[in-house]
Amino acid sequence: MGLNSKAFTVDGKTYTAGIENGQVQEIILIDGGVSEDNVSINPSSDLFNQLSENQAVLDAISVDTTGATGNVTETQLADKEILDANHDKNVKSENNKNKDINETTDNTGGGVVAQSASPRSTTPDTLRYPFDIDINQDHLKITQYEYERPNTLTNTGVQASRPARYQPTPDGYQADTVKGKPYGQYTGGVLLPMPKVSDSNGAEWGKSDLSVFGLGFVSMAGGLMDIATGKDTAFDKLQEDLLKNEKVDNENSSQGNILRQNIFGNKDAGINNLSGVGQAGLAIGAQELSKFAGINLSADEVLARVSGKILNPNAELLFQGPVLRDFGFKFLMIARGQKEAEQIRKIIKFFKVGAAPVFSDGPALLGTPNVFQLEYKAGKRNLDTVNKFNEMALRTITVDYAPDGFWSAYQDSHPVAVVMSLQFSELRPLYRRDHENVDGVGY
Repeated sequence: MGLNSKAFTVDGKTYTAGIENGQVQEIILIDGGVSEDNVSINPSSDLFNQLSENQAVLDAISVDTTGATGNVTETQLADKEILDANHDKNVKSENNKNKDINETTDNTGGGVVAQSASPRSTTPDTLRYPFDIDINQDHLKITQYEYERPNTLTNTGVQASRPARYQPTPDGYQADTVKGKPYGQYTGGVLLPMPKVSDSNGAEWGKSDLSVFGLGFVSMAGGLMDIATGKDTAFDKLQEDLLKNEKVDNENSSQGNILRQNIFGNKDAGINNLSGVGQAGLAIGAQELSKFAGINLSADEVLARVSGKILNPNAELLFQGPVLRDFGFKFLMIARGQKEAEQIRKIIKFFKVGAAPVFSDGPALLGTPNVFQLEYKAGKRNLDTVNKFNEMALRTITVDYAPDGFWSAYQDSHPVAVVMSLQFSELRPLYRRDHENVDGVGY
């Protein structure tokens, strides 16, 4: 082997992994808690797959490929033929003194302790349901991280929802965080079977109504905005004509006239509109006067009762902003043995702990709950056939310990069936660039 990973411990047993060319070649049990020789872990077992995801193995792969730890987040396994050949070789060298390790007889729960001098020496294990889930099949992977404000790592600016390539300016804002960075230390993960998969994308649109007077003021404001932004406006035409010493009709080029024309129309048609505008104005006046008398009377009610008409609402649907997506998942978990029951209890507690706020710097302040990253995967591959996720907050976790309507439990009082419902919301909205920069169906 090129190098061995640092020793790491799972449930009192210590392992090391052989790494070559950035790939796991073998995993060896070097201390099983009893006086026994080294034992090779079967590469076809789920235990092998679980151990291969340990942080100590990732660090060894990172060192082998980049010369430093922390640069690799996913394990690469050697080809099955190589793994089997190494395993067979190791088994023969053991002179039949030790038996192969099968994950079905080992508890995958509990903490994983990386044997290193790092102050963060405890790396949580990856929980799973079913206990023997095949990670090469489609599944949902949920990882949990401590929440960390992105801007606190670099500057004291206010976090703004802007494209990641936007550069901070003296206005005190910084760009939206690069995807995948609004969190800190990894606190564990869970592998679950594929749920019912669906996603909903969109934007917030809302109805906007304006009376004829409001429409006039909007037009006037739009003209002033054009001047401020340097666009060609009536103001520019007026300035150009003055420079040429030409006679200008100030009435037709003033911003005040924009308001007049939107209310009364052009000079020729204005007289024809005067009656309707007068009625509208009187109705709005009656509406305002009614407030002083304690009467809730609208301008439309006045017009409808007097003339059988109402104000033209000039209705239009306008964009009002992005939306944050919500995702709900429901998992039925049935324990087929004590070890699987223990996994179910740990999974439930995993989500409850992550969703809870924490005291920060004493009782005066509360810290943000942990955040989650969800991925649809098959083996080490992310699925492009379904949606992807931004970082998520777990808003609620609901556990039904008697989904059949009555209490039913094993001898140790663990429920026969448990239904766990998770409600997630994304931390930030999606923009067009997010969809364009990923393969498959996007987010």
